[in-house]
Amino acid sequence: MRKDTMKHSTVIALLFSGLVTATSISSFAGPERGHQGQGPAAVLHMKALKGLDLTDAQKDQIKTLMEQHRATMPKRGEAKPDMDQLKALVQADTFDEAAVRALLESKQKDRLDHEVARAKLQFEINQVLTVEQKAKQAERQQKWQEKAKAKAEARAEAKS
Repeated sequence: MRKDTMKHSTVIALLFSGLVTATSISSFAGPERGHQGQGPAAVLHMKALKGLDLTDAQKDQIKTLMEQHRATMPKRGEAKPDMDQLKALVQADTFDEAAVRALLESKQKDRLDHEVARAKLQFEINQVLTVEQKAKQAERQQKWQEKAKAKAEARAEAKS
C-alpha cells in the first residue's frame, strides 16, 4: 500500500472513530436536546475544530452547514408524544405488542435518520478542511481516544 493511501485511510478511520464517539455522546443526550442554539452537538463540533486555524471563509461555511443541519433536526419537545404513547401502551389494561413494536421501530428509524444526518454533516465539514487541518484533527482525536481509553482502564482497575 502506498504511503499516501495508507495515510489517507488512517485519517478517514480516525475521523470516523471521532464521529462515532461524538455521535454516541449526543445520542446519550437524546434527540430532543442539542439542536437549538449552542447545544451539545454544536459544541462538540466546534470543540473538535478548535485549534485548526480555520479561515474566516471556512468558519462561515461550517456555520452555514451546522445551521442547515440544525434546521432539519427535531426541536425540543417533538419526541415527547412518542414517550406519551409508549407510557399509555405500558399502562393499558392489555399489552399490545404490535403497537409497542411499531412505535419503537418508528423511534429507531428516527434515530437512524438522525445519525445519518450527523454523519453527513461531519462529512460536509471535513470537505471544508484542508489536508493539513484534517491531519491535525485526526492526530488530536487519536490523543483524545488514548486519553479516554486510559481513563476507562483506570476506572475499571479502581473497581477491581
